[in-house]
Amino acid sequence: MCRSVYARSAARGGGNLELAQQWFKEDSHSEGACPKESSLLKTKAGLLRQKSRNDRLGFTLAEVLITLGIIGIVAALTLPSLINKYRVKQLRTAFMRSSSIIESALNQTAVEFGYGSFKELNSICGSVSKTDAAACRSLNQTNFEYISSFFISRFKKVAVLKPKDIISKKYKFSNFPNTTQMGYIQLYGIDSFNTPHAQLNILADGTAVTSIAFFYHEPSDGLSLTFDTNGPAKGPNRYGYDIFLYNTGTWNKLCTKKQDGQHANGRGCYDYALKDVNPDDSTKGYWDSLY
Repeated sequence: MCRSVYARSAARGGGNLELAQQWFKEDSHSEGACPKESSLLKTKAGLLRQKSRNDRLGFTLAEVLITLGIIGIVAALTLPSLINKYRVKQLRTAFMRSSSIIESALNQTAVEFGYGSFKELNSICGSVSKTDAAACRSLNQTNFEYISSFFISRFKKVAVLKPKDIISKKYKFSNFPNTTQMGYIQLYGIDSFNTPHAQLNILADGTAVTSIAFFYHEPSDGLSLTFDTNGPAKGPNRYGYDIFLYNTGTWNKLCTKKQDGQHANGRGCYDYALKDVNPDDSTKGYWDSLY
């Protein structure tokens, strides 16, 4: 006779499930056992155990919300740092690219006009007195235009902006500490004051390079040109970030975040950026200190 009453009752909730399983384990080989009912009961028991495990492995709504909150806090703390590192990498890469092609063009210009290096051109009017500077500029103005024209010819240009074009577009730039904003026209090599050949040249890679300005204020000003690593239409348009002054002189070469310095603050950032030295703390790198 089939003995399954107790097992059936247990499977339906009326008995002890563990005893029912033991019953069938001991009686599965005895005469009169019910194989089909035994198999069905084992399947149901397995499903119950799986459901119990799933209940233990699940997450409550509170646990999910707490986890999401922790993730949000970590993201808020780390995301700004990651964004700034990405910005710095872009700025540094663009600077090194632009600086390299400009240095090459300057060296070619020096050789073309019989000088060993571009900085040697500083000797044209660099040693005269302040009172004689204007006369020296006037005497050499034609040569200055030839030199600047040859320098610009070393690049593949896609556009040329004259001073009036820069004014009409109302481009702006900021000094190094970002405390003073000025018109883009005030950058060396664009302002036609003492630089009648001034213009802004947009290169194929997006870099903007000005004409060369010769002894703009006085002899100690030397030769100057400005370059913007991503052009005037893209930010941050800031001295020491994407705008740099290449200068052979010594006049007012300021680069610090410890004072305003107005429009002159940033004139001296090129050398620090090239050497990767923080101008306010020589123990730190230039680029890692921007943000």
